[in-house]
Amino acid sequence: MYLNGGWRTRCAGVLAIAALGVPLAACGSDGDGGATSAGGPGGGEEVRVALITGLRGLAFYTSMRCGAEDAARELGGVELSVQDPPQFNPSAQTPLVQGAVQRGIDGMVVVPTDPRAMGQPIRTAMNRDVEVIAVDATLEPPITPQTIITDNITAGRLAARAMARAIGPRGGKVQIIGLNPAVTGNQQRVEGFQQEIEANHPEIELLEVQYNQTADQNRAASQVAAAVRANPDLRGIYTTNEASGVGAASALLSTGKRGEVQLISYDAGPQQVRGLKDGTYAALVVQKPYQLGYDGIKNLVGVLRGELDRAELERDVLVPPVIATRENVDDPEVARYLYVDKC
Repeated sequence: MYLNGGWRTRCAGVLAIAALGVPLAACGSDGDGGATSAGGPGGGEEVRVALITGLRGLAFYTSMRCGAEDAARELGGVELSVQDPPQFNPSAQTPLVQGAVQRGIDGMVVVPTDPRAMGQPIRTAMNRDVEVIAVDATLEPPITPQTIITDNITAGRLAARAMARAIGPRGGKVQIIGLNPAVTGNQQRVEGFQQEIEANHPEIELLEVQYNQTADQNRAASQVAAAVRANPDLRGIYTTNEASGVGAASALLSTGKRGEVQLISYDAGPQQVRGLKDGTYAALVVQKPYQLGYDGIKNLVGVLRGELDRAELERDVLVPPVIATRENVDDPEVARYLYVDKC
């Protein structure tokens, strides 16, 4: 299923995976929206499927694409198209879902950008006999046979413990920058952090949560800069997605607070990893987007080919995160999960 227990088999993890003795596949990318026709060593009934991510230009979704493409290649007989909306919202994503259905796909893996607004276009697709698996975010109510997401409560708690270690026993104020509070998985990243701080770290004062609902780097930078100005004694920033983390890092650099204000962020894109190594970030919450893409396509094709019974799929699959620090980021068991910006 997975080579040596790892999720990445392509160029991005060459050093880490080579150290594990894993044979490496060739690298390549078909470009945004391109279709991959995978012959591969597997094979079976020809199927046409789509991956519709949450936002263009993020390493998280590029890594998800890599996993999806590898699964399609290994299974064989799978034509895969990948679409990335220009903004993280249902207005940008809905036309991509509708367009995929109009092209006559058999199934899709989709990252719902809104748990309720995306329910209608996805339900319409399913009513037209298109199989759908959700990844990275949930629908409310859940209508797909399977949703594969990060264990966000656990991730939030791990981030809070990392923050407590980073700022030390004297504690202080911490600002949280969340994403869309209406998206359960995103809000769980906030809730897990809050739960851990409130239960075990009374020395830390949490400021009112700020939300960057469209995952805009510039907005996150403005929010963090404002928090720094309003709170000269600010000790920490916690961001719950890649774009907000990059924006927060930029703000700490521009305000001269890098290293003084501890930054912990979700995700592990190349820019974030460089920032972790140079001390801009104290820690990163590493998800496993390659696995989300790989498992989503593998299970979707299994259902389409009758190899898996959709009624027997595990409804909610929680994928554990990894915490990366400056000390462990080059360890193979952490490095194998770092994100890539090219497949």
